[in-house]
Amino acid sequence: MNQENTSFEKQKKLIARRNALKLFFVRFPDEDPIFLENLSTKQYEELFDLLLLGKNLEEIKKAILDIA
Repeated sequence: MNQENTSFEKQKKLIARRNALKLFFVRFPDEDPIFLENLSTKQYEELFDLLLLGKNLEEIKKAILDIA
């Protein structure tokens, strides 16, 4: 993979992470986000979708871990 693609993938992951965590903290302001560290881009995108769908915390944790 060339440097341009690597840079694009890193940027994509950063954006997915930022959006997912922002929404997570709105939905679950008192939750410890430790389980959300070092996820893949796909996991952050799935987290964002689950939050938009109004899934509860246990459903989210299960879905994120199932992707790993």
